[in-house]
Amino acid sequence: MQEESVYALIPNPQEVPTRPPMHTSKFPGKTHPVQFEFGQNKVQGHATMGRPDGLNGPTKLSAHEKEPRLPAPGPPTNPKTKIRPPVPSKDDPPKMGLTSNKNFITTNAVEVMLAKPGKVPQPEFQWTMKPDYGKVPLYLKRNKQRIAKEKEQFSQYIRVREAPESNANVSQLSPDDRSQLIRHLKIKWDSINTAYQGLSLTVDTAMKKIRKEAMERELAEIERDIRTLERGEVVLVVED
Repeated sequence: MQEESVYALIPNPQEVPTRPPMHTSKFPGKTHPVQFEFGQNKVQGHATMGRPDGLNGPTKLSAHEKEPRLPAPGPPTNPKTKIRPPVPSKDDPPKMGLTSNKNFITTNAVEVMLAKPGKVPQPEFQWTMKPDYGKVPLYLKRNKQRIAKEKEQFSQYIRVREAPESNANVSQLSPDDRSQLIRHLKIKWDSINTAYQGLSLTVDTAMKKIRKEAMERELAEIERDIRTLERGEVVLVVED
């Protein structure tokens, strides 16, 4: 559509295109191929430009013509049988006056007596009835004894270091023994730190608080022992 303008008030004349004349070959349609410059004497089927005269019409192919076709479906070999009765239609009259002489109480009692016993519910386990309930676990006793023994050895070392003139056998700890002792202390620190990291973030009970503080004190003592051993020479004192 041309926009409205004062310069386009008079419409332009429309030019109707003229159709050119149809091309006509200078050779007749029934010319034998021998008459052409590069013609041949023997005419073969489909050897020239197209099929013989009268057979050059368009060839129409149907969709999926070259694809293999399946045989027509026959009757089903295993027809389905109706298991349930058909649904009554809207025109079927309802059945009225149906009665039953069945004693539902007696039938229910007989069915319950003849039924197979199901899963018997098991009583809930009472943890307070365990023989070791309320007792301190054995591994806690062993850990407590080991910690007390290590503390006693370290306290003896501190006492002897503060009073070297006492009557005791003093010997210097070898570097190999000192490095082995440091390695054992670091292994112990790793195990306690792993247990400490596994504690819950919330300390809402007294036992959690006591256990957390005990682990923190033990980690601090081990770190102090490691720093003491890594300082240099260590004197080992054996009392008589």
